[in-house]
Amino acid sequence: MLNVGTALTLESLEDDGEKYKCKIADIDEDKIYIDYPISLTTNRTAFLLNSFQLNAVFITENNVAYQFRTQVIGKIKKNIPLIILQLPPKETFKKIQRRQFVRVNAAIDISINCKESNCHFTTITEDVSAGGCAVLLPNNIKLVQNEIGNMILVLPMHSGEYHYIQTNFKIIRINEGEKNIASIEFIDIQEKDKQLLFRFCFEKQLELRKKGLLKN
Repeated sequence: MLNVGTALTLESLEDDGEKYKCKIADIDEDKIYIDYPISLTTNRTAFLLNSFQLNAVFITENNVAYQFRTQVIGKIKKNIPLIILQLPPKETFKKIQRRQFVRVNAAIDISINCKESNCHFTTITEDVSAGGCAVLLPNNIKLVQNEIGNMILVLPMHSGEYHYIQTNFKIIRINEGEKNIASIEFIDIQEKDKQLLFRFCFEKQLELRKKGLLKN
């Protein structure tokens, strides 16, 4: 379930509720070795003290999210300095419902190409998930429901990195009104890109909760 390279989101169980991101560098029977975590608030390296209590969240290769309680039990230097976390029994892992973080409101740059409608345009998303997104349609653009197209999504991660996700899509529905919005479903999206989208959505919801704009 947990593997070397798995991304973890850590949440302090102390009063500040600070959140961090890191990756698993190694796993023993009852220990997890992680690289030094980065604060999602400051984007700086965090130095966690021994006995520091944390809640850890990760997403499996099958896109299922789990959380578990852990604590810092030491530090070690292998190829790089690492922090050692306690690994509890798998039976204590709790599954998180995807609806808690799958879809988020976010204005992300996107390039759309539809052959049937003979149009190629750039716009922004209204919301995004690992399975699809809603895009704002310019007034001069008319799309056809159920048509297939391809797109490039510029995904800005909390770390400051940008990832370019290219995939095919299908137009699910078009809502016309004060704003014309097309709901699209990703088709044959690569697994690594789906993981990036899950990560983006999860980090975005953590950010919104931190600002008090989203309830737990």
